[in-house]
Amino acid sequence: MIKIEEIKSDDGRTIAIVVKRDFKKDGVNFVSKQDFPLQLGISSYKKGDEIKAHLHIQKEIKINKIQEVVYIERGRTMVGLYDLNGRKFKSVELSDGDTIFFVDGGHGFEMLEDTKIIEVKQGPYFGKDKDKRLIE
Repeated sequence: MIKIEEIKSDDGRTIAIVVKRDFKKDGVNFVSKQDFPLQLGISSYKKGDEIKAHLHIQKEIKINKIQEVVYIERGRTMVGLYDLNGRKFKSVELSDGDTIFFVDGGHGFEMLEDTKIIEVKQGPYFGKDKDKRLIE
């Protein structure tokens, strides 16, 4: 089974990165590229390891693309992936413990069973009428 899958549209653009729940690799592992406006890291530590207390340095950053990470806490969903032209080119099934990082393009969800998701994206969020363009 593939533990991390980078999904690209026909033109080679990264649309999403799927991290399956059984991905395991020691240390700090960023699945996002360094220049992405949102960073996704999956880190594994041993008992007794530490992350030193820290603050993040404030800086002004221009963001020209909204990216989103969705974690499936429980349930099952089929995620449709769309290229920049709004053409659906792939579907991916996700379940308990899986994570998907939406890098570009569009996406939609069909819940296959009762599902709880946790999502993270840049804010502020002004509501679906101001922040989303429906594809279908």
